[in-house]
Amino acid sequence: MKETILMMLAVCLFAACSSSDDDEVFGTGLSGKWDLVEVQDGPDGMCVDGYTCQYPSGTVVIELNGNGKIVFNYEDGKVETLDYSLPENQKQYGGSTLPVLMIGEVPFGYAIERNRLKLHYCGLYLCNHIPATFVFKRTK
Repeated sequence: MKETILMMLAVCLFAACSSSDDDEVFGTGLSGKWDLVEVQDGPDGMCVDGYTCQYPSGTVVIELNGNGKIVFNYEDGKVETLDYSLPENQKQYGGSTLPVLMIGEVPFGYAIERNRLKLHYCGLYLCNHIPATFVFKRTK
């Protein structure tokens, strides 16, 4: 009986400690390549709190280099490059408790959690929907 309990405990501990792709971290900070995995809330029929739309890998891959440029690579081969910056006066974006990243003229609060980058739209909006949150997974 004692051996059975120890074996069950070992199996439970092994299963609990196994790592998944979500646990991997490839670098730190904003710099790097990020693959869109989902959009939470937002417009276009996704205006329900808690709504999530999943995206297959490669739909949109962004790359933030340390040079103030963000490159969007779309699955259809289209490439778009925009400026990005971290505003010095973060307090002017009082609607966000997160640090703000400007992509072009559009403000996003951002959070990095392990290998996920969440971009929360924090600009002005006049419609009655919940602003979108774009969730990206860091790639190698």
